[in-house]
Amino acid sequence: MINKERLLRDNRLCKAIIGLSVEELKNLAAEFSACYLIYRKKNRKDHERQMGAGQKGFIPTPLDKLLFILGHLEKLKIFN
Repeated sequence: MINKERLLRDNRLCKAIIGLSVEELKNLAAEFSACYLIYRKKNRKDHERQMGAGQKGFIPTPLDKLLFILGHLEKLKIFN
């Protein structure tokens, strides 16, 4: 398991694991968070509960989701 705090402090480690520098990751995370929220609101079906109610996802924050996606894409690049 990757320690997110350590990854965000070490530029070399960040480039090795996800292929982006810490600064690039922070810029991308801000855009990703905004787009992810818009996506969730736009593709939401009519439900009885408010947005955010119900079972929480396994990956809690948009930054964690982005790190998960980028880490797996980098891993796929290595194996192909």
